Amino acid sequence: MKTLVITLFSVLLIVGVVNMPSHAAKSLGGTIELVDPASLTIIIMTDTGQKASLPVVNESLLAGLAHGDRVFCEMNEDGKVTKIVKATPIPNNSPAPEPKG
Repeated sequence: MKTLVITLFSVLLIVGVVNMPSHAAKSLGGTIELVDPASLTIIIMTDTGQKASLPVVNESLLAGLAHGDRVFCEMNEDGKVTKIVKATPIPNNSPAPEPKG
């Protein structure tokens, strides 16, 4: 009887850990192809060359975004974008960093 209880408890523990939802934010980077405030959606060309249509949680996230901007998006468990970070491009004429050492 004791072995049966231990076995059932172990199985329930393993199943609980395996089915535990992940609360880690998913992220995706790419270049903006389209900003659509009416449908709260952006379309980006990902780093792997695929287009992704991403719904956003509110219109304020779209402020200041335009076609060609390089962005990184964080998404919630529902797949909606909750944060957009615009990457600053490095100018071509900027000097190379000084070597350390």
